[in-house]
Amino acid sequence: MSEIYEKKEELIATAKRCFDLRLQTNAGGNLSVRLEKQDAIIIKPSGIGFNECTHDNLQIVNLDGSIEKSAQKPSKDLGFHLDLYRIRDDIRAIVHCHSPWATGYASAGIEIPCLTVQTIEKIGKMPLIPLSTQGGPQTAKDISPVFTNRKIHAAVLANHGTIGVGENLMKAQYLAEIIEETAHIAYVRDTLMAAHGKTLAELPKYGTAIEANSI
Repeated sequence: MSEIYEKKEELIATAKRCFDLRLQTNAGGNLSVRLEKQDAIIIKPSGIGFNECTHDNLQIVNLDGSIEKSAQKPSKDLGFHLDLYRIRDDIRAIVHCHSPWATGYASAGIEIPCLTVQTIEKIGKMPLIPLSTQGGPQTAKDISPVFTNRKIHAAVLANHGTIGVGENLMKAQYLAEIIEETAHIAYVRDTLMAAHGKTLAELPKYGTAIEANSI
């Protein structure tokens, strides 16, 4: 079984999981995975829904930006995917989706707080990246500088969506799920605090008991 076949299978399975969890509807968002045997990635093209990804419609794109023969249009976010792979050799997969709770926070200009021990452990910080200076969607120019910090594995795009990166597709997908879960929890927390007249709530300092006990 070829590497390309295996990576396409992984991408299709991850895309369907993302769709089933309602992190992405219609044909928005995109996800990609880097190949190990050539300087190229496999990515969902424009106009194809997460639930409609197949071996035939996924694109192979070289890291220099050239697209192998394809009947599909390239993803609108292809540029930032390629750039993240170029600047970070530890990034082997990217999941970008328009999950509603996280994008709601981002659209309000509010950074999602890392308020659960899992978020502290797995993410640490998820920066909010503003719209481009022209007011449009974020491009590599806006996104890549944030990810030059190798401690950053997730980010939220204002009025756009989320990004999770990892050493494989499932790890990147897990981050997309944690971001959305944390945004939902944060909304519930903030709503309950407002209803009960609370203005302060304690946040965890550590993500694991081992880390806390090592101090």
